[in-house]
Amino acid sequence: MRPDQHRPRMLTEAEPNRAHVALAELERLRLVRAVVTQNIDLLHERAGSREVVEVHGSIRTSSCPSCGASYPLAEVVPLIEAGEGAPVCPACGAILKPDVVFFDELLPEAAMDRATTLAEEARLLLVVGSSLEVYPAADLPRTTLAAGGQVAVVNRTQTWVDRGAALVLRGGAGEVLEAAAAALRGPPLEVTDYDQAWPRRYEEEAPRVRAALGDEIVAVEHMGSTAVPGLAAKPVIDISVGLRRLELTPEQVAAMESIGYEYLGENNLPGRLFFRKDEGGRRTHHVHVVEFDGEHWHRHRAFRDHLRAHPEEAKRYGAEKRRLAAESSGHGDYWERKQPYVDALFARAWRWYGHG
Repeated sequence: MRPDQHRPRMLTEAEPNRAHVALAELERLRLVRAVVTQNIDLLHERAGSREVVEVHGSIRTSSCPSCGASYPLAEVVPLIEAGEGAPVCPACGAILKPDVVFFDELLPEAAMDRATTLAEEARLLLVVGSSLEVYPAADLPRTTLAAGGQVAVVNRTQTWVDRGAALVLRGGAGEVLEAAAAALRGPPLEVTDYDQAWPRRYEEEAPRVRAALGDEIVAVEHMGSTAVPGLAAKPVIDISVGLRRLELTPEQVAAMESIGYEYLGENNLPGRLFFRKDEGGRRTHHVHVVEFDGEHWHRHRAFRDHLRAHPEEAKRYGAEKRRLAAESSGHGDYWERKQPYVDALFARAWRWYGHG
């Protein structure tokens, strides 16, 4: 085999770099929705990114322009190694073309449509390691800005969007993104044995929350796993607050902030207003503000009361949480893995509660 015939193996053996890995972790943390890339090397996918939009195609497959046959990369590499030049189609003998965009070719319509939709919907578009000189992909930041989103840039050199960006960091993508992932990873994920102190911690915190949110409160209850005796859980006290109407004034939010809470609004769950509290770098409390006697109020109560009434179900749920916590890379990954189990458990709880 000629020395240059070893090169095709680089297509299948190349490893993701620090930036690829950090972006994949940010996606697992649910902080990155998707990666739009002009690269064709599959390295984002190998790093673990799940939604990758390849606007210039990829080396994943090669196609025959003559007979239309398509071959995966694993089959194309041996053809390159065995031949004297470009790989040929085993079916008809024509030269295979990798499914990437060549000069003067149009970009894949479906990929660009998806990239544009993501840019329109993004609250923050992160430009990483790009000079923004290759169009039409280089116009995606303009799409985000026009839709009311913001842009941040991580690049060693200037780009056209720098002046309109909310943040510009000059540095290597790997170094910057690794630091961002570390900072955003949040408190460590832990599932512990039931602690007899959890009800007391709720009783101590509930009056503070009542005082902060005032007279609009109808009821406050201890919810979530720490409200179920014997259930293993993350040591975070979940408090449900039922209001007459689901609205908070700036003064109420400020009062919650004064006792250590961060306000996140609906936080991707319409019909609930969410606060969280950390102490000493660890999450300690969640407060879920909902409409009293509304759906979210009863969903919280159904889940809690079902597990209280079915200790064997609670025991199985605790074991599943421990297993998933041990296997997960972080909080986002843990929640994603746990969701199917929780959905099935909640369906049983909801029927038991009388709404199924």
